[in-house]
Amino acid sequence: MRIKRIASSGFLAVKNIEVDVRSPIVLFCGTNEAGKSSLRDGIHQAFTGENPRVQLKKNYKFLVNDKDHAGYTYIDYDGNQKAAITIPNGTHELTQALHSALPYVLNPALFASITPDDRAKFLFDLGNLRSDGAEVKQKLLDHGCDAGKVGEIMPFLRSSFENAHKQSTENVKQARANWKAVTGETYGDKKAEGWKAPVPAIDASAKEKAEAELSRIDVELEEANQKLGAMQAALNGANHRAGEITRLKELSEKESRIREKLDHDRHQVEEWQTKIEETRKLALGSRPGAVACKCPECDAELVFTGTELVARAGDMHGDEDAAASLGKYENALSMFKNAVANGERDLAAATAAREQLALMKDDQETPNQEDIDALKAKISVLRSGRQQASTDLETINKNIRLASEAEAITQKAAEHHASVQAWDKIASALAPDGIPSEMLHAALGPINVRLAKSSVDTGWKQAVINPDMSISYEERPYGLSSVSAKWRANVMIAEAISHVSGIKFLMADEFDLLDLPNRSACLKWLIGLARNHEIDSVLLFGTLKEKPAKLPPEVAAHWIQDGVLVDQVVEAAA
Repeated sequence: MRIKRIASSGFLAVKNIEVDVRSPIVLFCGTNEAGKSSLRDGIHQAFTGENPRVQLKKNYKFLVNDKDHAGYTYIDYDGNQKAAITIPNGTHELTQALHSALPYVLNPALFASITPDDRAKFLFDLGNLRSDGAEVKQKLLDHGCDAGKVGEIMPFLRSSFENAHKQSTENVKQARANWKAVTGETYGDKKAEGWKAPVPAIDASAKEKAEAELSRIDVELEEANQKLGAMQAALNGANHRAGEITRLKELSEKESRIREKLDHDRHQVEEWQTKIEETRKLALGSRPGAVACKCPECDAELVFTGTELVARAGDMHGDEDAAASLGKYENALSMFKNAVANGERDLAAATAAREQLALMKDDQETPNQEDIDALKAKISVLRSGRQQASTDLETINKNIRLASEAEAITQKAAEHHASVQAWDKIASALAPDGIPSEMLHAALGPINVRLAKSSVDTGWKQAVINPDMSISYEERPYGLSSVSAKWRANVMIAEAISHVSGIKFLMADEFDLLDLPNRSACLKWLIGLARNHEIDSVLLFGTLKEKPAKLPPEVAAHWIQDGVLVDQVVEAAA
């Protein structure tokens, strides 16, 4: 990527900067807050669409220089290609798709800031390595993996090595479980190798004896159950009959009392009927025994008193007390009539009970409870014996079945054992230290080779990306390095990525972290890369006391002051 022109206006601290790039290495320098990092961020956003300082688009308004209403940064590169960003609307323009590694050369610290897993993924992408490709399939076959099972695991490799390894491990567990289900034993590599199903000894007559014993017990148990049922029914019948006899006795013994009361109630009915008739006559104005009638000759009303017939003169008034008592007497009569009806019913029941009791015999033979308990105990013993006989017969049948299936079980167990071994081989090959490690090593090789060369060319300590994706600087963890040492490691890693990817472009801020000897070493290294056509453009930014003088032709320095280039101001004044 060869940068031809950079223009930025109204972007953070940048007021207006335009640079026609004629040298492969450009150093933007100035004092603090002059606009160097603002220009760097504008270039970064023009290429990626993302600003290192602001994540949310709604905050892009804060990126605009205080004296402007809008800002922009654009870069012309590689002929007529263009990258541009406009703020605050965030309009991003690219005339061609950019390499996925570009963010790592725009921001050298990015690679060290991401997780080891993300570093591995990036290096896979950088080396055009894919977990779902034919290369991985061939590597699995080269490792001696079963071709059929390799075909089964390939769909899982489309997502990642991790998913494929996880599925392979699950398949190993399932194959072991299948082996255990067939053999009834816990799987073990040595045990499973050459395992054979045991063939139990079979006694030809044992099954017939067991079946005969079971049949005998069934017959005896059936007879005992029937006998117990009959005895239990007889005992229940006897208990019911005894209860009925007791009930009939109690009822028949009440017959005389019921009869006496019935006679008394009948007599009361007769008395109350007579009393009511006499009271009714008194209430009508007649005497007891008097009879009203008419003369057959003249139709006059007469009263026969019992001794004489007299004429009924005028209205005969009745006894008021008798009239008042008549209702009470009639209620008493009704009560005694009801008592008679109840008594007649109770007497009939008592008489029937006496007659039924005379017909019932209490001399029937009743089963003994002890005999019933003894029979129940016998049945319990028979049931236990039947269970044992059934278990014995089941064991015999199982042994016969196992003997007939032993060869098939042995074959099935061998198949599951082979499946365990095949899946285990695939799982081992797909483990992080297997094929992924091999492929990652292949991707790491060119990077670390380039880092070793950069260490020699700069005289700096060597940065190394380890197989576990950690970063070392002079054999120490990257995190233990100083700020300037991290800067050097980051820049060398970014240049290695630029070289391997073919981008041939690098941008780095904070060049001022280096002391004078290391600045010279850095520029000498970059100049050598430019002369050898190993890099097209390098953009450096740093806080310096003054603009460097007497630089090689490969390096162009621009002094930024108050958001503009000083040489631009001079040209404008001229």
